Amino acid sequence: MKDSIRKKTTAKHKNKLGFIDPSVAGIDIGQKLIHVSIPNQTGGTRVVEYGTLTPDLFQIATDLKNANVTTAVMEATGVYWIPLYEILEDHHFTAVLVDAKSVHNVPGRKSDVIDCQWIQTLYSNGMVRAAFRPKKCRIKLRSYVRTRMAIAKNRQYALLHMEKALQLMNIKLSTALSDIGGMTGLKIIRAIVAGERDPCVLANLRSQGCKQPHHVFIGALTGNFQDEHVHSLRFALGLYDFVQQQLIDCDKLIFSELETYPDIRVTPIPVRDKDLRSNGKYKAPTKPKKNALNFDPRSILWRKAGIDLTAIPGIDSSTALLIFAELGGTDMSSWKSVKEFSSWLKLCPGNNISGGKRRKSQRQACKNYISQALRMSALSAKHSKSSVGAYIRRISGRTDKLKGIKAGAHKLARMLYFMCKNGWLYYEQGERAYEKEHQKRVLKNLSKRAKELGFKLVPAVG
Repeated sequence: MKDSIRKKTTAKHKNKLGFIDPSVAGIDIGQKLIHVSIPNQTGGTRVVEYGTLTPDLFQIATDLKNANVTTAVMEATGVYWIPLYEILEDHHFTAVLVDAKSVHNVPGRKSDVIDCQWIQTLYSNGMVRAAFRPKKCRIKLRSYVRTRMAIAKNRQYALLHMEKALQLMNIKLSTALSDIGGMTGLKIIRAIVAGERDPCVLANLRSQGCKQPHHVFIGALTGNFQDEHVHSLRFALGLYDFVQQQLIDCDKLIFSELETYPDIRVTPIPVRDKDLRSNGKYKAPTKPKKNALNFDPRSILWRKAGIDLTAIPGIDSSTALLIFAELGGTDMSSWKSVKEFSSWLKLCPGNNISGGKRRKSQRQACKNYISQALRMSALSAKHSKSSVGAYIRRISGRTDKLKGIKAGAHKLARMLYFMCKNGWLYYEQGERAYEKEHQKRVLKNLSKRAKELGFKLVPAVG
Protein backbone atom coordinates (compact mmCIF):
# COMPACT_ATOMS: atom_id res chain seq x y z
CA MET A 1 0.00 0.00 0.00
CA LYS A 2 2.85 2.39 0.79
CA ASP A 3 4.40 1.86 -2.64
CA SER A 4 1.39 3.58 -4.26
CA ILE A 5 2.05 6.87 -2.49
CA ARG A 6 3.70 9.44 -4.73
CA LYS A 7 5.58 11.87 -2.54
CA LYS A 8 8.04 14.44 -3.81
CA THR A 9 9.49 17.36 -1.90
CA THR A 10 10.59 20.47 -3.76
CA ALA A 11 13.17 22.98 -2.61
CA LYS A 12 12.30 25.04 0.44
CA HIS A 13 10.76 28.40 -0.30
CA LYS A 14 11.03 31.47 1.88
CA ASN A 15 7.96 33.65 1.79
CA LYS A 16 8.47 37.21 0.54
CA LEU A 17 4.84 38.33 0.43
CA GLY A 18 3.90 38.44 4.09
CA PHE A 19 3.39 36.55 7.31
CA ILE A 20 3.00 32.77 7.16
CA ASP A 21 1.03 31.23 10.01
CA PRO A 22 2.99 28.12 11.10
CA SER A 23 -0.31 26.31 11.77
CA VAL A 24 -1.73 26.88 8.26
CA ALA A 25 -1.02 24.72 5.21
CA GLY A 26 -1.98 25.59 1.63
CA ILE A 27 -3.21 22.87 -0.72
CA ASP A 28 -3.59 22.93 -4.50
CA ILE A 29 -5.71 20.01 -5.72
CA GLY A 30 -5.72 18.61 -9.23
CA GLN A 31 -7.07 15.50 -10.88
CA LYS A 32 -3.79 13.57 -10.67
CA LEU A 33 -1.54 15.55 -8.29
CA ILE A 34 -1.92 17.42 -5.02
CA HIS A 35 0.62 20.03 -3.92
CA VAL A 36 0.79 20.90 -0.22
CA SER A 37 2.72 23.87 1.18
CA ILE A 38 3.76 22.87 4.70
CA PRO A 39 5.19 25.64 6.94
CA ASN A 40 8.19 25.36 9.22
CA GLN A 41 9.16 27.20 12.37
CA THR A 42 11.62 29.53 10.58
CA GLY A 43 8.99 31.27 8.45
CA GLY A 44 9.67 29.24 5.30
CA THR A 45 7.68 26.51 3.58
CA ARG A 46 8.30 23.28 1.77
CA VAL A 47 6.03 22.07 -1.02
CA VAL A 48 5.29 18.34 -1.10
CA GLU A 49 3.74 16.62 -4.11
CA TYR A 50 1.28 13.76 -3.52
CA GLY A 51 -0.90 11.55 -5.64
CA THR A 52 -4.70 11.53 -5.48
CA LEU A 53 -5.31 7.94 -4.33
CA THR A 54 -6.89 7.32 -0.94
CA PRO A 55 -3.59 6.23 0.70
CA ASP A 56 -2.07 9.52 -0.51
CA LEU A 57 -4.84 11.49 1.18
CA PHE A 58 -4.26 9.72 4.48
CA GLN A 59 -0.54 10.40 4.11
CA ILE A 60 -1.28 14.12 3.70
CA ALA A 61 -3.20 14.09 6.97
CA THR A 62 -0.33 12.30 8.72
CA ASP A 63 2.33 14.70 7.41
CA LEU A 64 0.28 17.75 8.38
CA LYS A 65 -0.24 16.39 11.88
CA ASN A 66 3.51 15.74 12.24
CA ALA A 67 4.18 19.35 11.18
CA ASN A 68 1.79 20.66 13.90
CA VAL A 69 -0.59 22.05 11.28
CA THR A 70 -4.15 22.65 12.48
CA THR A 71 -5.71 24.46 9.48
CA ALA A 72 -5.65 23.22 5.89
CA VAL A 73 -6.74 25.73 3.22
CA MET A 74 -7.70 24.51 -0.24
CA GLU A 75 -9.27 25.92 -3.38
CA ALA A 76 -12.60 24.70 -4.72
CA THR A 77 -11.66 22.68 -7.83
CA GLY A 78 -14.52 20.66 -9.26
CA VAL A 79 -15.28 17.80 -6.87
CA TYR A 80 -11.66 16.73 -6.38
CA TRP A 81 -11.40 18.58 -3.07
CA ILE A 82 -14.28 16.76 -1.35
CA PRO A 83 -12.50 13.45 -0.46
CA LEU A 84 -9.49 15.26 1.01
CA TYR A 85 -11.73 17.74 2.82
CA GLU A 86 -13.71 14.94 4.46
CA ILE A 87 -10.58 13.00 5.46
CA LEU A 88 -9.05 16.09 7.03
CA GLU A 89 -12.27 16.70 8.93
CA ASP A 90 -12.18 13.14 10.24
CA HIS A 91 -8.62 13.76 11.47
CA HIS A 92 -9.82 16.84 13.40
CA PHE A 93 -8.23 19.45 11.13
CA THR A 94 -9.89 22.78 10.45
CA ALA A 95 -10.53 22.30 6.74
CA VAL A 96 -11.10 25.62 4.96
CA LEU A 97 -12.48 25.95 1.43
CA VAL A 98 -11.91 29.22 -0.41
CA ASP A 99 -13.48 30.54 -3.59
CA ALA A 100 -11.36 30.20 -6.72
CA LYS A 101 -12.10 33.78 -7.77
CA SER A 102 -10.56 35.18 -4.59
CA VAL A 103 -7.19 33.43 -5.03
CA HIS A 104 -6.30 34.46 -8.57
CA ASN A 105 -2.57 34.25 -9.07
CA VAL A 106 -0.29 36.92 -10.48
CA PRO A 107 -0.29 36.69 -14.32
CA GLY A 108 2.84 35.07 -15.68
CA ARG A 109 3.67 33.31 -12.41
CA LYS A 110 1.22 30.45 -12.52
CA SER A 111 2.23 26.97 -11.36
CA ASP A 112 0.93 24.35 -8.95
CA VAL A 113 3.81 25.00 -6.55
CA ILE A 114 3.11 28.73 -6.44
CA ASP A 115 -0.65 28.15 -6.15
CA CYS A 116 -0.50 26.26 -2.85
CA GLN A 117 1.95 28.82 -1.40
CA TRP A 118 -0.24 31.68 -2.61
CA ILE A 119 -3.33 30.20 -0.93
CA GLN A 120 -1.34 29.71 2.26
CA THR A 121 -0.06 33.30 2.21
CA LEU A 122 -3.47 34.86 1.51
CA TYR A 123 -5.20 33.00 4.31
CA SER A 124 -2.38 33.66 6.80
CA ASN A 125 -2.70 37.39 6.18
CA GLY A 126 -6.51 37.41 6.37
CA MET A 127 -7.03 38.22 2.69
CA VAL A 128 -9.46 35.37 1.95
CA ARG A 129 -12.36 33.95 3.90
CA ALA A 130 -13.73 30.45 4.16
CA ALA A 131 -16.59 29.54 1.83
CA PHE A 132 -19.83 28.41 3.41
CA ARG A 133 -20.27 24.70 3.96
CA PRO A 134 -22.78 23.17 6.40
CA LYS A 135 -21.59 21.21 9.39
CA LYS A 136 -20.52 17.64 8.85
CA CYS A 137 -23.57 16.29 10.68
CA ARG A 138 -25.88 18.29 8.35
CA ILE A 139 -24.21 17.57 5.02
CA LYS A 140 -25.98 14.24 4.48
CA LEU A 141 -29.42 15.80 4.02
CA ARG A 142 -28.07 18.25 1.44
CA SER A 143 -26.54 15.39 -0.53
CA TYR A 144 -29.85 13.47 -0.54
CA VAL A 145 -31.83 16.51 -1.72
CA ARG A 146 -29.37 17.24 -4.51
CA THR A 147 -29.45 13.61 -5.59
CA ARG A 148 -33.22 13.74 -5.75
CA MET A 149 -33.08 16.78 -8.01
CA ALA A 150 -30.74 14.92 -10.38
CA ILE A 151 -33.05 11.89 -10.39
CA ALA A 152 -36.06 14.09 -11.20
CA LYS A 153 -34.19 15.38 -14.25
CA ASN A 154 -33.64 11.79 -15.42
CA ARG A 155 -37.37 11.21 -15.22
CA GLN A 156 -37.91 14.20 -17.48
CA TYR A 157 -35.45 12.72 -19.97
CA ALA A 158 -37.44 9.47 -19.94
CA LEU A 159 -40.63 11.40 -20.73
CA LEU A 160 -38.89 13.08 -23.65
CA HIS A 161 -37.82 9.69 -25.00
CA MET A 162 -41.39 8.42 -24.75
CA GLU A 163 -42.66 11.50 -26.56
CA LYS A 164 -40.15 10.95 -29.35
CA ALA A 165 -41.15 7.30 -29.73
CA LEU A 166 -44.83 8.27 -29.91
CA GLN A 167 -44.12 10.91 -32.55
CA LEU A 168 -42.22 8.33 -34.63
CA MET A 169 -45.38 6.21 -34.56
CA ASN A 170 -47.38 9.34 -35.47
CA ILE A 171 -49.33 9.16 -32.22
CA LYS A 172 -50.19 12.75 -31.24
CA LEU A 173 -50.90 12.06 -27.58
CA SER A 174 -49.32 15.36 -26.54
CA THR A 175 -51.94 17.27 -28.54
CA ALA A 176 -54.77 15.61 -26.62
CA LEU A 177 -53.09 15.75 -23.18
CA SER A 178 -51.20 18.57 -21.53
CA ASP A 179 -48.90 16.04 -19.83
CA ILE A 180 -48.23 12.53 -21.13
CA GLY A 181 -46.70 11.66 -17.76
CA GLY A 182 -50.05 11.97 -16.01
CA MET A 183 -52.43 9.17 -15.06
CA THR A 184 -54.21 9.04 -18.45
CA GLY A 185 -51.02 9.33 -20.49
CA LEU A 186 -49.24 6.51 -18.67
CA LYS A 187 -52.31 4.27 -18.94
CA ILE A 188 -52.39 4.69 -22.72
CA ILE A 189 -48.62 4.22 -23.06
CA ARG A 190 -48.67 1.03 -21.00
CA ALA A 191 -51.54 -0.29 -23.12
CA ILE A 192 -49.58 0.39 -26.32
CA VAL A 193 -46.52 -1.38 -24.91
CA ALA A 194 -48.75 -4.31 -23.90
CA GLY A 195 -49.90 -4.71 -27.54
CA GLU A 196 -53.11 -2.69 -27.83
CA ARG A 197 -53.48 -0.96 -31.19
CA ASP A 198 -57.20 -0.11 -31.46
CA PRO A 199 -57.55 3.70 -31.09
CA CYS A 200 -61.12 3.35 -29.71
CA VAL A 201 -59.93 1.06 -26.91
CA LEU A 202 -57.00 3.38 -26.15
CA ALA A 203 -59.29 6.42 -26.13
CA ASN A 204 -61.58 4.76 -23.58
CA LEU A 205 -58.67 4.75 -21.11
CA ARG A 206 -58.85 8.50 -20.69
CA SER A 207 -60.08 9.82 -17.37
CA GLN A 208 -63.23 11.88 -16.97
CA GLY A 209 -61.22 15.02 -16.22
CA CYS A 210 -59.75 15.24 -19.72
CA LYS A 211 -60.85 18.36 -21.55
CA GLN A 212 -60.52 17.03 -25.09
CA PRO A 213 -63.52 15.08 -26.46
CA HIS A 214 -63.51 11.39 -27.32
CA HIS A 215 -63.11 11.83 -31.09
CA VAL A 216 -59.96 13.92 -30.62
CA PHE A 217 -58.36 11.05 -28.72
CA ILE A 218 -59.33 8.57 -31.42
CA GLY A 219 -57.64 10.66 -34.11
CA ALA A 220 -54.55 11.30 -31.97
CA LEU A 221 -54.14 7.59 -31.06
CA THR A 222 -54.40 6.29 -34.62
CA GLY A 223 -50.78 5.59 -35.48
CA ASN A 224 -48.31 3.63 -37.56
CA PHE A 225 -47.00 1.02 -35.12
CA GLN A 226 -43.55 -0.15 -36.17
CA ASP A 227 -41.79 -2.72 -34.00
CA GLU A 228 -38.60 -0.71 -33.53
CA HIS A 229 -40.52 2.32 -32.31
CA VAL A 230 -42.66 0.23 -29.95
CA HIS A 231 -39.48 -1.26 -28.44
CA SER A 232 -38.05 2.23 -28.04
CA LEU A 233 -41.23 3.24 -26.19
CA ARG A 234 -40.94 0.15 -23.98
CA PHE A 235 -37.35 0.97 -23.04
CA ALA A 236 -38.24 4.57 -22.21
CA LEU A 237 -41.19 3.42 -20.08
CA GLY A 238 -38.94 1.00 -18.21
CA LEU A 239 -36.49 3.82 -17.53
CA TYR A 240 -39.35 6.00 -16.28
CA ASP A 241 -40.56 3.31 -13.87
CA PHE A 242 -37.02 2.71 -12.62
CA VAL A 243 -36.44 6.41 -11.97
CA GLN A 244 -39.82 6.64 -10.25
CA GLN A 245 -38.77 3.90 -7.84
CA GLN A 246 -35.47 5.69 -7.24
CA LEU A 247 -37.39 8.82 -6.25
CA ILE A 248 -39.43 6.80 -3.73
CA ASP A 249 -36.25 5.33 -2.23
CA CYS A 250 -34.61 8.76 -2.08
CA ASP A 251 -37.67 10.22 -0.33
CA LYS A 252 -37.37 7.54 2.34
CA LEU A 253 -33.73 8.52 2.95
CA ILE A 254 -34.65 12.20 3.17
CA PHE A 255 -37.47 11.47 5.63
CA SER A 256 -35.22 9.32 7.82
CA GLU A 257 -32.53 11.99 7.87
CA LEU A 258 -35.02 14.73 8.74
CA GLU A 259 -36.23 12.71 11.71
CA THR A 260 -32.71 12.80 13.18
CA TYR A 261 -32.97 16.58 13.62
CA PRO A 262 -34.22 17.76 17.02
CA ASP A 263 -37.76 19.12 17.35
CA ILE A 264 -38.05 22.87 17.95
CA ARG A 265 -41.85 23.24 17.95
CA VAL A 266 -44.60 20.93 19.12
CA THR A 267 -47.53 23.23 18.36
CA PRO A 268 -49.63 22.62 15.20
CA ILE A 269 -48.51 24.35 12.05
CA PRO A 270 -50.46 27.61 11.43
CA VAL A 271 -52.87 27.89 8.53
CA ARG A 272 -51.49 29.90 5.65
CA ASP A 273 -53.38 32.74 3.99
CA LYS A 274 -53.17 30.91 0.68
CA ASP A 275 -55.09 27.98 2.25
CA LEU A 276 -58.10 30.17 3.02
CA ARG A 277 -60.89 31.15 0.67
CA SER A 278 -62.18 34.70 0.29
CA ASN A 279 -64.88 33.98 2.91
CA GLY A 280 -62.25 32.87 5.44
CA LYS A 281 -63.01 29.14 5.26
CA TYR A 282 -60.32 26.51 4.82
CA LYS A 283 -59.58 25.49 1.24
CA ALA A 284 -58.54 21.91 0.64
CA PRO A 285 -55.09 21.62 -0.98
CA THR A 286 -54.96 20.82 -4.66
CA LYS A 287 -53.44 17.63 -6.02
CA PRO A 288 -49.67 17.40 -5.44
CA LYS A 289 -47.25 18.38 -8.16
CA LYS A 290 -45.44 15.84 -10.25
CA ASN A 291 -42.12 16.31 -8.45
CA ALA A 292 -43.69 16.47 -4.99
CA LEU A 293 -42.19 14.32 -2.24
CA ASN A 294 -43.95 11.21 -0.96
CA PHE A 295 -44.35 12.77 2.50
CA ASP A 296 -45.42 16.15 3.84
CA PRO A 297 -42.22 18.18 4.28
CA ARG A 298 -44.10 21.28 5.45
CA SER A 299 -45.20 19.83 8.79
CA ILE A 300 -41.81 18.21 9.39
CA LEU A 301 -39.93 21.44 8.65
CA TRP A 302 -42.26 23.28 11.03
CA ARG A 303 -41.19 20.93 13.81
CA LYS A 304 -37.50 20.90 12.92
CA ALA A 305 -36.97 24.53 11.84
CA GLY A 306 -39.63 26.33 13.83
CA ILE A 307 -40.66 28.48 10.85
CA ASP A 308 -42.97 28.04 7.87
CA LEU A 309 -41.17 29.15 4.72
CA THR A 310 -44.09 28.01 2.57
CA ALA A 311 -46.09 30.99 3.85
CA ILE A 312 -43.86 33.20 1.67
CA PRO A 313 -45.42 33.69 -1.80
CA GLY A 314 -43.86 31.46 -4.45
CA ILE A 315 -42.11 29.05 -2.06
CA ASP A 316 -43.57 25.55 -1.96
CA SER A 317 -42.68 22.59 0.25
CA SER A 318 -39.95 21.26 -2.04
CA THR A 319 -38.25 24.66 -2.22
CA ALA A 320 -38.46 25.05 1.56
CA LEU A 321 -36.82 21.64 2.00
CA LEU A 322 -34.07 22.59 -0.45
CA ILE A 323 -33.36 25.82 1.46
CA PHE A 324 -33.31 23.99 4.80
CA ALA A 325 -30.93 21.35 3.43
CA GLU A 326 -28.58 23.82 1.73
CA LEU A 327 -28.29 25.98 4.86
CA GLY A 328 -27.91 22.97 7.12
CA GLY A 329 -30.83 24.19 9.24
CA THR A 330 -31.72 27.76 10.16
CA ASP A 331 -28.42 28.96 11.62
CA MET A 332 -27.49 32.24 9.86
CA SER A 333 -24.37 32.98 11.93
CA SER A 334 -22.15 32.41 8.90
CA TRP A 335 -23.34 35.76 7.51
CA LYS A 336 -22.93 38.95 9.51
CA SER A 337 -25.85 40.76 7.90
CA VAL A 338 -28.63 40.33 5.39
CA LYS A 339 -26.52 42.23 2.85
CA GLU A 340 -23.74 39.68 3.15
CA PHE A 341 -26.26 36.87 2.73
CA SER A 342 -27.70 38.48 -0.40
CA SER A 343 -24.20 38.98 -1.76
CA TRP A 344 -23.45 35.29 -1.22
CA LEU A 345 -26.53 34.47 -3.28
CA LYS A 346 -25.42 36.89 -6.03
CA LEU A 347 -28.79 38.66 -5.79
CA CYS A 348 -27.70 42.11 -4.64
CA PRO A 349 -26.70 44.85 -7.13
CA GLY A 350 -23.01 44.84 -7.95
CA ASN A 351 -20.82 47.83 -7.11
CA ASN A 352 -18.69 49.19 -9.94
CA ILE A 353 -17.76 52.75 -9.00
CA SER A 354 -14.82 54.55 -10.52
CA GLY A 355 -14.09 58.27 -10.25
CA GLY A 356 -17.25 58.78 -8.23
CA LYS A 357 -19.42 57.45 -11.06
CA ARG A 358 -21.37 54.23 -11.00
CA ARG A 359 -20.71 52.13 -14.07
CA LYS A 360 -22.57 49.17 -15.43
CA SER A 361 -21.63 45.86 -13.86
CA GLN A 362 -21.94 42.55 -15.62
CA ARG A 363 -24.31 39.95 -14.28
CA GLN A 364 -22.43 37.41 -12.19
CA ALA A 365 -23.03 33.75 -12.95
CA CYS A 366 -24.34 31.87 -9.94
CA LYS A 367 -24.73 28.12 -9.44
CA ASN A 368 -26.06 28.47 -5.91
CA TYR A 369 -29.01 26.14 -5.40
CA ILE A 370 -30.81 28.56 -3.08
CA SER A 371 -30.36 31.45 -5.51
CA GLN A 372 -31.79 29.45 -8.40
CA ALA A 373 -34.71 28.28 -6.26
CA LEU A 374 -35.51 31.84 -5.14
CA ARG A 375 -35.49 33.04 -8.75
CA MET A 376 -37.99 30.33 -9.69
CA SER A 377 -40.08 31.24 -6.65
CA ALA A 378 -40.04 34.91 -7.69
CA LEU A 379 -41.18 33.92 -11.17
CA SER A 380 -44.08 32.00 -9.60
CA ALA A 381 -44.96 34.81 -7.19
CA LYS A 382 -45.02 37.41 -9.96
CA HIS A 383 -48.55 36.43 -11.00
CA SER A 384 -49.93 36.20 -7.44
CA LYS A 385 -52.03 38.81 -5.66
CA SER A 386 -49.45 39.18 -2.89
CA SER A 387 -47.27 42.11 -1.92
CA VAL A 388 -44.25 40.32 -3.38
CA GLY A 389 -46.09 39.84 -6.68
CA ALA A 390 -47.02 43.55 -6.80
CA TYR A 391 -43.39 44.49 -6.10
CA ILE A 392 -42.06 42.25 -8.87
CA ARG A 393 -44.60 43.57 -11.38
CA ARG A 394 -43.68 47.16 -10.52
CA ILE A 395 -39.94 46.53 -10.98
CA SER A 396 -40.52 44.54 -14.18
CA GLY A 397 -42.59 47.36 -15.66
CA ARG A 398 -39.93 49.93 -14.79
CA THR A 399 -36.92 47.98 -16.17
CA ASP A 400 -37.37 44.51 -17.64
CA LYS A 401 -38.58 41.07 -16.64
CA LEU A 402 -35.19 39.58 -15.74
CA LYS A 403 -34.30 42.44 -13.42
CA GLY A 404 -37.74 42.26 -11.87
CA ILE A 405 -37.30 38.54 -11.16
CA LYS A 406 -33.88 39.17 -9.63
CA ALA A 407 -35.27 41.98 -7.47
CA GLY A 408 -38.09 39.69 -6.35
CA ALA A 409 -35.60 36.93 -5.50
CA HIS A 410 -33.60 39.49 -3.52
CA LYS A 411 -36.72 40.42 -1.56
CA LEU A 412 -37.45 36.76 -0.86
CA ALA A 413 -33.85 36.27 0.30
CA ARG A 414 -34.20 39.10 2.81
CA MET A 415 -37.43 37.58 4.15
CA LEU A 416 -35.74 34.20 4.37
CA TYR A 417 -32.78 35.62 6.29
CA PHE A 418 -34.83 37.36 8.97
CA MET A 419 -37.24 34.45 9.37
CA CYS A 420 -34.39 31.99 9.91
CA LYS A 421 -32.38 34.31 12.14
CA ASN A 422 -35.18 35.59 14.37
CA GLY A 423 -37.74 32.81 14.05
CA TRP A 424 -40.35 35.18 12.66
CA LEU A 425 -43.60 34.13 11.02
CA TYR A 426 -44.76 35.57 7.71
CA TYR A 427 -48.17 37.20 7.38
CA GLU A 428 -49.30 38.24 3.92
CA GLN A 429 -50.74 41.77 3.64
CA GLY A 430 -51.79 41.58 0.01
CA GLU A 431 -51.14 43.72 -3.03
CA ARG A 432 -53.55 46.48 -1.97
CA ALA A 433 -51.64 47.14 1.25
CA TYR A 434 -48.39 47.20 -0.73
CA GLU A 435 -49.79 49.69 -3.26
CA LYS A 436 -50.91 51.99 -0.44
CA GLU A 437 -47.48 51.91 1.19
CA HIS A 438 -45.84 52.52 -2.17
CA GLN A 439 -48.12 55.51 -2.81
CA LYS A 440 -47.16 56.99 0.57
CA ARG A 441 -43.46 56.66 -0.26
CA VAL A 442 -43.96 58.30 -3.65
CA LEU A 443 -45.85 61.25 -2.11
CA LYS A 444 -43.19 61.66 0.57
CA ASN A 445 -40.41 61.76 -2.02
CA LEU A 446 -42.35 64.20 -4.21
CA SER A 447 -43.00 66.50 -1.25
CA LYS A 448 -39.33 66.42 -0.33
CA ARG A 449 -38.27 67.14 -3.90
CA ALA A 450 -40.79 70.00 -4.25
CA LYS A 451 -39.57 71.55 -1.00
CA GLU A 452 -35.97 71.50 -2.26
CA LEU A 453 -37.09 73.36 -5.40
CA GLY A 454 -39.11 75.92 -3.41
CA PHE A 455 -42.56 74.52 -4.13
CA LYS A 456 -45.27 72.86 -2.06
CA LEU A 457 -47.56 70.01 -3.05
CA VAL A 458 -51.24 70.82 -2.73
CA PRO A 459 -53.90 68.09 -3.16
CA ALA A 460 -56.35 68.64 -5.99
CA VAL A 461 -59.84 69.80 -5.07
CA GLY A 462 -62.77 67.82 -6.40
